[in-house]
Amino acid sequence: MNSEIGKKQKNSHARINNDVSDVLFTKIIEIIALEKAYRKPNYTAAQLAKELNTNPRYISVAIATHTDGNFNQLINSYRLREAYHMLRSSKYRSLSAEKIGMMCGFASRQAFYLAFHREQHMTPRQFRLKEMEG
Repeated sequence: MNSEIGKKQKNSHARINNDVSDVLFTKIIEIIALEKAYRKPNYTAAQLAKELNTNPRYISVAIATHTDGNFNQLINSYRLREAYHMLRSSKYRSLSAEKIGMMCGFASRQAFYLAFHREQHMTPRQFRLKEMEG
């Protein structure tokens, strides 16, 4: 890694202390996971920051510190987790994979399929068929 980039990343993480980061991350998860904000297709770090009376930079730092990822990766992980559950469930068998993706918060079929394929190396339809077999 370029040492300048590494320094910048370390410095940006240093601007928020660990206790503040821990509390903020707990609040982030409460909103994203418990209140299911991930289901909002166009939900942004700026909206989350506004809800928490902070700024998007602190949101990004808290997420990066606790997950080694970013806001979009965190949101998509919750969306995908719900999609996996729904695709496995007979309760949702009558719904298309695209509809399930939309219900989980993806803004488009393409965004859902891309995120899904990145994680599973198959399409949602292939995943569903594989789950029904096994």
